[in-house]
Amino acid sequence: MLVDPTQLLDDCERAWREAGEPSIGAAEPAAAVRTALVLEALVAYRLLADHSGFARDTVFARWPACAIYTVAMADGPGLPRLVAEARARVLAARPDLGSHGAAPENPGEWSRAAHEAARSLGWTWRAPAAAADSVAPSRSVAPPPELRLGPGAGSVRLTLPGEPDAGDWQLSADGEVFTVRPPYWILPGPVRRVETTDATGTTHVSAVVDPDTALLAFDADGHRIPPDEPLPAAEIHLLHAGTLQTEGTDSAVVELPTPYGWNGWTLSRVSLTGVTRVRTSAAVPGSWLEVAAGRPLGWEGGATLPWITGDDGAPVWHRPPALRLPRRAGEPDGRLWQAEVRRRGHGEPLARHTGAPGALIDPWRDVPRPLLGPYEIFVHRVGSRRSRRLAAFLAEGITAEPTAEWRLLASHGGLVPARLTLGAGGAVTASAHSVAFSPYEIAKSVLLGDGIRRFAVEACIPHSEVRLELGGQPLTWSVRPLDIDATDLAGESALTVRLPEQAVAVTPQLALVVEGTTLHTLRPERRTRTRRGDLRYSLAALADTVRDCVKAEIRLLVAGESIHVATVRTQPIAEDVVPDGGGLLLRGLRHPGALTARLYAVFAPWEQPLTATVDQSGRIPLPSAWRSLGPLIVHLNASAPTPTTPGWPRLGDRDTLVLRRSPWTFAAGHGTGARVSEYLAGHGALPRDTDAIPYQWIVAARGRDLQACGARETAPAECRSALANAGPTALTGAADSTLRSGELASVLAGSGLAALRIREVANSATVRHVWRQAPLCALLLTAPLLPYLSGDLAYDVGELYPEEGELLDQVGQFLGSTAMALLAGHADPSGAVGRFDAQTRALDQLPELQQQAVWRSARVVPRGLLDPDTRADAAWQAFRARKNLQYHATGEEFRDGLDAVSIFLDDGHPDLAQTLRGRDPGQLHGPGEAWMRVPQLSLGCALIARLAAAGDARAAGLERGLRHLWTPIASHAPDLTAVDIALAECLVTAEAVHSTG
Repeated sequence: MLVDPTQLLDDCERAWREAGEPSIGAAEPAAAVRTALVLEALVAYRLLADHSGFARDTVFARWPACAIYTVAMADGPGLPRLVAEARARVLAARPDLGSHGAAPENPGEWSRAAHEAARSLGWTWRAPAAAADSVAPSRSVAPPPELRLGPGAGSVRLTLPGEPDAGDWQLSADGEVFTVRPPYWILPGPVRRVETTDATGTTHVSAVVDPDTALLAFDADGHRIPPDEPLPAAEIHLLHAGTLQTEGTDSAVVELPTPYGWNGWTLSRVSLTGVTRVRTSAAVPGSWLEVAAGRPLGWEGGATLPWITGDDGAPVWHRPPALRLPRRAGEPDGRLWQAEVRRRGHGEPLARHTGAPGALIDPWRDVPRPLLGPYEIFVHRVGSRRSRRLAAFLAEGITAEPTAEWRLLASHGGLVPARLTLGAGGAVTASAHSVAFSPYEIAKSVLLGDGIRRFAVEACIPHSEVRLELGGQPLTWSVRPLDIDATDLAGESALTVRLPEQAVAVTPQLALVVEGTTLHTLRPERRTRTRRGDLRYSLAALADTVRDCVKAEIRLLVAGESIHVATVRTQPIAEDVVPDGGGLLLRGLRHPGALTARLYAVFAPWEQPLTATVDQSGRIPLPSAWRSLGPLIVHLNASAPTPTTPGWPRLGDRDTLVLRRSPWTFAAGHGTGARVSEYLAGHGALPRDTDAIPYQWIVAARGRDLQACGARETAPAECRSALANAGPTALTGAADSTLRSGELASVLAGSGLAALRIREVANSATVRHVWRQAPLCALLLTAPLLPYLSGDLAYDVGELYPEEGELLDQVGQFLGSTAMALLAGHADPSGAVGRFDAQTRALDQLPELQQQAVWRSARVVPRGLLDPDTRADAAWQAFRARKNLQYHATGEEFRDGLDAVSIFLDDGHPDLAQTLRGRDPGQLHGPGEAWMRVPQLSLGCALIARLAAAGDARAAGLERGLRHLWTPIASHAPDLTAVDIALAECLVTAEAVHSTG
């Protein structure tokens, strides 16, 4: 009996989605036969997609449940054999599908696709382990995470050793928590440091940005140059805030597009030959980085394949390079260096070589052949333990030949198709002789092996791409036409196009086209220090032109071609979202291109969002588990997906829709989270055990949004009350909520926990964990130790336990140098930051574009919570919420509360009263400026709360009376609240030390 493969896949997809995740254990014979047919059908459609120039992964995207069940059936070790046998059967029946040189199936791609499919369906299933010989051998020593530039220097990433199946890593970037899987994590922007904890519990600390230098250095291959080492006198990459300044000879500088998320920074390719030292204008005076005189450590000779990279984005050497040992000026030849070659992650060296300073050695001379995979070279002086590390991925004898050295944008979208032919001249072989790239395929995975080991590499031909900047923030690169909301054009928006340098002999222009008519053309900005092929076009001039258009296209006019690079919309992507059978349907859809949706469960706001593809009819398929979760928040995204973890959506965004009337029949998951979900849906009481505390934090922090979307009306208030009753346990439980400091601050204010008295640090290890995950709460838990940072003779740091001293080290790391000055009793050097005064009034009169330009310099360099840039950024957030704050500041009760705080502080706390007067906006020009007094009341409430926490009974009573005024302010200006709580703690501690000293 003949079987229609499309019907088979559709039927199985529907049945398996209804059945849910595959069970563990052997399948029934009938089910095994059906799954084998599905596997063969998937292989056939992937070959057909390859043959037709489409991406193979579209097959898994259409039938995700089928991909999961076929990989589950293989049970790990059997997957490569089953896929290979299915491919052989398909090619035997349809030889034409292999006539174009289709690449063999890579079982690793199937496993990764199944993982992604499970995530898209909201399943927790993970693929079984693959065969031992299908991947690189297990490592005996896991290397630490490494900071490096991503491919094309488009991002800054932290490489995470290990396989994705090894488990989740917990990351804390300046107190903001992320859960990720190897092989890497893309930084969302500048941070000072990242603490990573792998699945085994091992913690690593990676220093990223030093605010004093505001500069990161990477070698030519993108690896981070350790900040404690001098820079090499060679060509390197410098990522910096401000402008570069050098001493010695003038450096040759080429500015490259800024990496994703690093707004306000510049990436420069710099030759430091002849330069003695370098700094940036944003650095602290005197913070120079030295450039080493003499020869730097590095590779010389050899040859890399420009179209092949290793698993971490490093180049692949097909002719091994020699190693130049370092030599400093005047260094004697007798001080020998030793180089050890190891396989990455292995402790035993494969070879050792010794040489004089500056010598050129062959480190691979005694290494067993063939040379394949990632190697590490540790170089140190003979007799010294301190070593420097170099990495290299080798594939000896492999060759690659592309059909084009640069893939251009195609007029119909995507890239011009291309092919990469791989050859082998020795024992190293590739899993594919030819790698074909369809229009929307940028890279493909290829396995290189020597009969014993196999390593995955990535094949990618350099290509053109486009990137949007909104508000000065660079987004991700894309080969698809971008989607631009017309309202964003009024801000600082720009479009960058990356082309081969030879394509810009005649300057390409951008054209705004409406219904076939060109209304406006743009020329690129004149930038003398950038790469010639990177063209940046300011889009602000188009704002008025597109205002009355429903839709317009932006086309690139280059070399006689008109290429569609962006679409400008003047209306939302869709009007509404409604249930539609087994999924959702967008009504009033206005976007014909690729569209994705992120779905958030209102009754389970702690769950990761579900990412789904929207089809051309506007339908969003839902896995069975998501059809009965109750109200959903749907955020539509028409642009390239961001590489970072998405946060909680803003309900006011035009492309965020809410499905309020959606059935709820059961809670997602099990345990405490399920019980809290039932409570939010109106069933049962709020769980109040310790395990429920992280969920209570999340509900309290996002309460306004949850109420607006249909959650129990009393939930935020009840959660705040439960947290207040939990006391110190609530503060330690915040570590598992993954909330930002601002979100935590709004709950601290509304629950009264900001006024909680902590008499002693009961468990330093527990508080240390809180410092990593929720530093603002950890600050309150560490409050009894803060007097030891005052420098007062009555508080000798030497009498503390080492664990307590470690907690105090975290205070300076989190709060910055300003906090140290305040705790020592000095005046606040940034006291005027955060006050709304005459300058703020003038800012309020400016257009939004100019407002953004005034505040854009804030928070370019990450600093402590109380340092000026961070406080200015928090004030900017409050300024943008001034319309909402005005509503809460107009009442007589607001003025009475502010008067009560002033009277209280004047009576016995003169220094605190003086600080509060520093926030006074002065004479207002009418009741419409009541919002200008909000920062003063915010600081006043924080001071009263921390006095209450210090044991002042009168302050405790006043705090309870002010709490209903502080709560809405903290909700609309959470970052300002976080700053004020920390500032108040430092001021109250300093006053207490001064009064008792």
